[in-house]
Amino acid sequence: MIKAVIFDLDGTLVQTEVLKATSYAIAVNELTQNTVKKENVLDIFFQFVGLSRQEVVTGLAGHFVDSLKSHLDSDDIHFIEEKLIETRLRVYRKILDDTELLSNHFCSFTLGLFHRLFHEKYTLVLATMSHIPEAKKVTQAMEIFDKFNLVLTRDDVENGKPQPDIYNKAKEILGLKSEECLVIEDSANGIKAAQNADMPVFAVTNDITRKSVHDCKLLKPEYIVDQLEELETRVFDFIEKLSEN
Repeated sequence: MIKAVIFDLDGTLVQTEVLKATSYAIAVNELTQNTVKKENVLDIFFQFVGLSRQEVVTGLAGHFVDSLKSHLDSDDIHFIEEKLIETRLRVYRKILDDTELLSNHFCSFTLGLFHRLFHEKYTLVLATMSHIPEAKKVTQAMEIFDKFNLVLTRDDVENGKPQPDIYNKAKEILGLKSEECLVIEDSANGIKAAQNADMPVFAVTNDITRKSVHDCKLLKPEYIVDQLEELETRVFDFIEKLSEN
């Protein structure tokens, strides 16, 4: 029987993966004085979906290292990564301050599932690789922050996804078994993390994650939701079938 439903945030409840990708693209473009085009960053960003901020920065800094070293006049990769984090956070926080832009990226069907689960008294958990300031700001804008029974972010675990730390911590805090938790994710790394914690998982795909979710072949087709209007029905059908067994 499912007692708790654990939601990823970025790309699952809100399409911040698109906004995050844009913020990284702007930051790299700015730091390289337009040598690296924003489109170049966006073209490879799918590789880093679901990873922590530091992992994304390390990956992008490594990919564009020559241009970044040249324009920052430094061979110190730590310095380069710090400059990328600083610049990207400035850009991203400005994006998050645009309430209208943010609201246009809410995932309405996943939110519909969230609200039905809330009204039916399921335990609701946020498990995100975002850090708490950004996660809180986004979920408060969505008016759901206070509806979570538990909020876990990258700040709460040693290892990020695809390691299972954040999902294992959730079940330990709640005193639940893995099979009593259901995860809603959007990325291959998130799916791996849930499966590494032995939890059932549904994937809601988007333009950034759809190909990698299908290509990784971690889930049977019935657990991948490309048509998001089907999400609520498919999740509740799954929960009800478990309850009957």
